Formats: sequence, C-alpha cells, structure tokens
Amino acid sequence: MGEEEQKSGVIRAAVIGSVIVALILIIGTIWTGNSAGEDTGKAVRNVSLLYLEELAGRREQVVASTLSSYINNIDVALGLLERDDLSSAEKLQNYQARMKQIYGVEKFAFVDEDGLIYTSRGTRTDIDTYNFDYKNISSPEISIKNINTNNQKIVVAVPVDRLPIAGKNLIVCFIEMDMAKMLTNISLQSTGNSTTFCNLYTNDGISLTNIILGGLSGENNLFQALAHAKFDTSSLGEVRKDFDSLRTGVVSFSYNDVKETICYVPVHGTNWMLTYLVRESVISNQISSISEGIIQRSLFQSILTALVLAAVFGVMIQQMRRAAKLNLEKEVSEAENRVKQQELEEQLALQEELLSQEQVKNQQDNMITALASDYRSVYYIDLDTDEGICYREDTKVENAKHEGENFKFSEVFTSYAVKHVVEEYRAGFLEFIDPKNIRAGLLKNSLISYRYLAKHGDKESYEMLKMAGVRHIEQRTDNQVHQIGVGFTDIDEEMRETLAKNQALNDALKTAEEASTAKTIFLSNMSHEIRTPMNAIIGLDNLALNVPKTPEKVKDYLKKIDSSAQHLLGLINDILDMSRIES
Repeated sequence: MGEEEQKSGVIRAAVIGSVIVALILIIGTIWTGNSAGEDTGKAVRNVSLLYLEELAGRREQVVASTLSSYINNIDVALGLLERDDLSSAEKLQNYQARMKQIYGVEKFAFVDEDGLIYTSRGTRTDIDTYNFDYKNISSPEISIKNINTNNQKIVVAVPVDRLPIAGKNLIVCFIEMDMAKMLTNISLQSTGNSTTFCNLYTNDGISLTNIILGGLSGENNLFQALAHAKFDTSSLGEVRKDFDSLRTGVVSFSYNDVKETICYVPVHGTNWMLTYLVRESVISNQISSISEGIIQRSLFQSILTALVLAAVFGVMIQQMRRAAKLNLEKEVSEAENRVKQQELEEQLALQEELLSQEQVKNQQDNMITALASDYRSVYYIDLDTDEGICYREDTKVENAKHEGENFKFSEVFTSYAVKHVVEEYRAGFLEFIDPKNIRAGLLKNSLISYRYLAKHGDKESYEMLKMAGVRHIEQRTDNQVHQIGVGFTDIDEEMRETLAKNQALNDALKTAEEASTAKTIFLSNMSHEIRTPMNAIIGLDNLALNVPKTPEKVKDYLKKIDSSAQHLLGLINDILDMSRIES
C-alpha cells in the first residue's frame, strides 16, 4: 500500500505541476503583452508631443511670414505711388488696378477721412463691414471680413500719410483677398491624413478654415466643440485663458470617445491661434490591434505548450504505470529522463518568451521610426554612459551609422562638426552638444534646437539639430535628464527663403531713401532759384514806392504788389525750411 500511495502522490504532483506551468505561461503572456502595449503607448505619446510642437512652430512661422509679406507688399506699393496718380480719380483707379494685378489681390483700396472707400472700380460706402477703425489706426492691422460666413476675407490695413485727392485726404490703405487663397499660399490644406490636422482659429474660437477638430465636430466654434469634450488634466477654462492671452499650450481630451491631443501657438502680429491636432485614438487602435495580435498568438503558443506538457505528463504517468513491476534501477533511470525532459520544456518556454519580447521591441522601433519621418536621422543617446543607438540612418553623410548600430555620442558628433559644420557655426555646435549644456537646456525647455550651416561635398545647406529629454518611470523624481532623443532635419529651403525676403526689403528701403533724397535736393534748389528773382521784385517795388510824385493809385498797386511778393517769399521760405527739416 505504501508504494501505491507514493505513485498516487507523484501523479497528483504531476497534474498540479502541469496546471501551474500552464497558468504561469498564460498569465505571464497576458502581463507581458499588456506591459508592452502600455510602454509603447507612452513612447508614442512622447514622440507625438515632440512632433506636434515642431510642426506647430514651423507652420506658425510660415503663416506669420506670409502675413508680414502682405504688409510689406502694401509698403512697396505705396512707394510706387506717384503724385500724378493722385491728380484724378481715374488715374488713382488705374494705379490701384496695376497693384491688384501685381500682388494678385481682390481689392487694393484707400479710405478717406469720411470713411469713403476708393477702389479700382469706383468708390464704396460699406466701411462698416470692415473690422478696422480707419479713424484711429496707427499701425498695420490684420482682420477678417465676413468672419461668421463661408465667404471669409482677410483684410490687411496700414495707415498712410494724408494723401490729397479731389479736396479730400486718404488716411488708410488696405488690401482684401479670399481666405481660401491665403490658406492655399501657406499650404494649409488637408492631405488625406487621418491622424494629424492643422487649423487656424481666432482667439475667440472661430475657425478660419470652416473645419473644427479635423472635421470630427459639427459645431461652428472650437470652444463649443470642446465643451462636449472630456479633458485628461487641463480644462476648457484654461484653454480659453490661453487663447485670450495668446499663449502656447498642449491639451489632451476625448471627443465622441476619440482620444485627441491638440497643440496651439499664437500667430505673430494677429489674434489668431494655429493648432496642430493628432488623433491619438487612431494610433492607439493600431497599437492595440498589434498588441492584441501578439497576445493572441502568445496565448495560443502558451496553451499549445501547456497541452504538450499535459500530454508529456500523461505519457510519463502511463509509463510509470506500465513500469510498476520494473526494478529499482529502471525506476532511477526513468526519473533521470523525466528531469531532463522537464529542463528541455522549460528552455523551450523561455525561448518562446524571449521571441515574443523581441517581436514587441521590433513593433516599437517601427512605430517610432514612422512618427519621426520628419527627421533625416534619429538617435537615442544615454548621457550618463555616452552611448548612442541609431534609429534612422543618415543617407546624406558618408560612413554614417547604420540602424541599430551603437556608437560613442561625443566622438561621433564631434567628428561630424569637424567634417561638415561650417567654421563660423562649429564652436556653437560643439557647445550645444556638450552634455552639461544639454541637461541645463532641457531643465528649462522640453525641446532644444540649434540651426547651423553644413557642407556636404561642394554643397552648403542649412540644418537643425534638435534634442528632447526621454524620462523613464524611475526618473520622475530626478531633476536630471539622463537619456535624450536626437534628430537632424533639413531647413535649407526655409532659411534661404527668409534670407531672400530680407534682401528684397533692404533693396526696397534703399530705393525709397534715394527717392526721398532726390526730392529734398529738388525742393531746396527750386526754393533758392525762385527766391532770387523775388528779392529783385521786392527791391524794385520799394524803389518805385519812393519815386517822388508817384500817383496814389499807382502807389496802391505797388503796395499790393509788395504784399503779394512778401507772401509768396514767405511760402518759398517755408518750402525751403520743410526741405531742411526732412534732410
């Protein structure tokens, strides 16, 4: 009986062991999949914030630059205005028609002191439909006409010196163009991307593109739409305050069960806010489907492994029963075989788990690479160990690090500065990549960047190096940044466009100064030339008055001539004084 009880105990232990192993495999698979999904989601959110802030900042610069160019166009057009253009309404209209054709606007108009609008087609009295105060304007103003309709117009108005025409004075010049055309000029159009959306709003929430929250909302105002949203940490009131104060911010919320994050920045020179919205639920769903697929496959593998273990234990139990009559030596040999078999099964289970973890890591790398598509190359740097990993290879640089390759951060980046960064920017580049400066910069800002001029072969181009801190869970209470994400991006086209615009403005200023100088010289010479004969007229008139026996009627004429001559001489002196003041 003692031997039978021992066999029953072994069988129970085998069954219980197989059940425990199966539960460990299944629970471990589920836990590993969920943890991988959460870690991937956090990584995606960090990269998304970096991506949103970069896109919003770039797009705001484009919008502000476009609006500034409209103001500059008006200044250049006013510099082309000749005195003859103000001699009649017909000539003024011809001038306005030329300016409309040159700058491609719907209206190039003036406003006089009474609010009458002068256009290339005649005068208008609908000044009340415009949102600028023509009587008190003192600097360029940008406003929206028909803001609550689908026919929005952008209006850029600037004050002008009192320009006389037909007994009245023109005090404001403005251009008017269709909002859709302006949005086309700044490429603010939908590209079919269902993940990110760019938009423009006024500070009271009115959309300038007639689209709210990427088209997901049917409301006419951003704040009306956000009133139905559920915020994660911030609130609608805080967003309103940011818009009212024209402050930059980022907020996450759920709208109609769709998870979204919106980044907003003020547009310089206006009361507009530019927003970039990322639909996180789309990315989360994709990640969730990937994680669920991994969990399902891992569960299937775990269940299959458990069934194999159960079958193995069943075979072992049968062998134990059939070997009941064998001697002690055979039982010892069978026990050794069972131990070896169990070790083999454990090794197989460990290999399956390692394979699953490797698949999750590959999915994370692919997702991060996709989100960082705006960068020419991307790296992960550990500042403590000076070790780096290449996530995207730089095809622009010879002998660049390959994806997945490890390298020394300071050595490789210093070598890049020596070989490719132009000398006048090299010291700033080396100072920027110093780990001490990186940590100091990232304590104050979530993203730091450095613009520089690089040379690859015989071609020079502008580039930007950007860095963002990567904080792990165990570092939340640590004020130091230990790991960073680094990205290289090309900005040559934007920089050269900005430099070209600045050169055009300098040329226009030089032309205006030369014209002003020529006018001043002309007035001064004219005043001197006219005053010489006037002095002769006054002198001869005085001599004639002193001639004896001059009739009274003739003296009266001579006095009137003297009075008129003195008055004319005073006007000439005033013109000369004004030309000296301008000089």
